[in-house]
Amino acid sequence: MDFSKQPILVRKYGGTSLESVERIKEVARDIALTREQGFRLVVVVSAMGSTTNELAAMAATAAEHPPRREMDMLLSVGERITMSLLSMALAAQGCPAISYTGSQCAIITDDSHTDARILEVKADRVRESLARGLVVVVAGFQGMSRAKEITTLGRGGSDTTAVALAATLGARRCEILKDVDGVLDADPSVIPGAGLHRDLSVEEMQEIAATGSGVVHIRALEYAQKHGVQLAVRSSFHSREGTTISAEHPRSPCTDPPASLRENRYRPLAMSVRKRACNLVLRTGNPKQGQAWRDLILGQLDASAIIAEWMDSGPGFRWEVVAGEGSLTCLLRELGDKHPPGPGDDLQLTEGLLCLSFAGGRPDSWLEVQRHLTELLDREEGLEWRLRADGGSLRVLLRGVVAEDLPRRLHGALLPH
Repeated sequence: MDFSKQPILVRKYGGTSLESVERIKEVARDIALTREQGFRLVVVVSAMGSTTNELAAMAATAAEHPPRREMDMLLSVGERITMSLLSMALAAQGCPAISYTGSQCAIITDDSHTDARILEVKADRVRESLARGLVVVVAGFQGMSRAKEITTLGRGGSDTTAVALAATLGARRCEILKDVDGVLDADPSVIPGAGLHRDLSVEEMQEIAATGSGVVHIRALEYAQKHGVQLAVRSSFHSREGTTISAEHPRSPCTDPPASLRENRYRPLAMSVRKRACNLVLRTGNPKQGQAWRDLILGQLDASAIIAEWMDSGPGFRWEVVAGEGSLTCLLRELGDKHPPGPGDDLQLTEGLLCLSFAGGRPDSWLEVQRHLTELLDREEGLEWRLRADGGSLRVLLRGVVAEDLPRRLHGALLPH
């Protein structure tokens, strides 16, 4: 049979979709059915369930600051376990399959261990296997540097693996299969009944991803935009359509209502909630000192812990970062040892914050947004809050007594319905 005329479909399955051997068997049955429909399939997999977190926890018990190269050697194991099990499950379904690591696919990256970027994808072995009618199962999240070192792509890097392969192979589309119905306007565990976006442009999805939504990794979106890859995000637990993401989709009319009322002038695409956040502000008149502080913190802080950062222009140096609570405390001690603050230097760490991030829907005026939010938030007793806005993103940092239903009320007041 000549398989060359069959369209190529790239699918990526997240860790929750593959959290057990039973789930892997269900995914294998779905893949086998899709192959029977006339597709050549490349399947990119994440590590099963919480495997990556468990491996990282083991590393932390072995060393306070594990070498990044060895972290890559360790963390890359999780996806290799999944790819092997899925290939076995496909074989049991009578569906011929073969598994490859990122290095076997010749996914070439830079040498930034634990947070590498893809430079080139050759994928010759993938093409050869597709030509033989095999389903190709690829370990996501990993590649190989030009120095032949194993590298990983950072949290969510399997999305980038899938999009890069789709671009290289000329796939019809790249599907990101997850444990949600598609791209929602809020986390359904926080906002029950959160709305589903049926169509988004790549630019709109980038704005959503930039505020911390874990639905699609922002580097995958950058790759999709550059190479014209059409994406679909949907659930791996049912066959209903989810969200289509492409360069052709205009802004949905439902997200752009008439600006007849002041509060209608700001209609973000999505809201994300980060509980137990902290905020660090560094001020110094010595830019060299400030840059050394920033480099030390970002060099050791897990990229997935960073919610946002800002650098303010003007004399001296002022840098601000919002991250997961507890992630900065020990780093501040190390910073004080290596680069102790001098006269006039100021380091302020605020913990116990709730961070609400709103993505997209750039308003006519951020001042109008602040006035509207002031009306909403000043009714809350014992609550301190402030705004940080950049581009189409808005962060609201709250400290004090936060009513349990406040995120839901703000979602209802700001997002379109």
